[in-house]
Amino acid sequence: MTMEKTWTREAWDAAQDIYDDIIAHPFIKELAAGTLDTARFDRYLAQDELYIGNYGRQMFELAELIDNPESREMFREFAKAGIEGEKAMHELLIARFGIDTVVEPSVITAEYNAHTQAAIATGSKEIALAAMLPCMWVYNEVGQYILRTAKVGGNPFEEWIREYGNDEFTAGVNEVLRLADSYAAAADAETRKRMTSAYVEATRYEYLFWDYGYTGVPGTYPSKKLF
Repeated sequence: MTMEKTWTREAWDAAQDIYDDIIAHPFIKELAAGTLDTARFDRYLAQDELYIGNYGRQMFELAELIDNPESREMFREFAKAGIEGEKAMHELLIARFGIDTVVEPSVITAEYNAHTQAAIATGSKEIALAAMLPCMWVYNEVGQYILRTAKVGGNPFEEWIREYGNDEFTAGVNEVLRLADSYAAAADAETRKRMTSAYVEATRYEYLFWDYGYTGVPGTYPSKKLF
């Protein structure tokens, strides 16, 4: 008997080429090796400070769309723990590298935040969750990938790597993935299509975000946005 493919697996497969490009990007390779130029990391983290501020607020906006009280509370707790962990890690690295976080949002940062806000504005918990998912899932996969393939001890970016690859964060992401699959299983075909589109578009922005950190120039990556 053939098992039906889950939506999260469909979504991951749809964006697999983007993820492959992410882990092949020199930003990720050099971060894993501990050789990333600090100016590039500084530019990335300053933008991430802006992005996470908006994303954290959007996580709680998304929680309000979740109608099941237990699922809503699970998501809120995951959001709270994730935001607190990221803030602590950011503060440590900002102090270590003397990063100036008083910067204007790049075009990529602004567009990514606008993408997730537009998904929330649809009022669909399914589409909103799909758009918000790559920021946690792709980061978790990248963190685990680096932990498997790099020497982390002594790496100046060790705290960043461990924040996104640790077991607690992974467990939280897996809970959210199960929630997304439960929504997709009950959704019609058009909603699932829009979920996948929102997810792939956000994964595209993940690539562009790291690319901007590396180059300082807003890049391009083919858009597949449909919703």
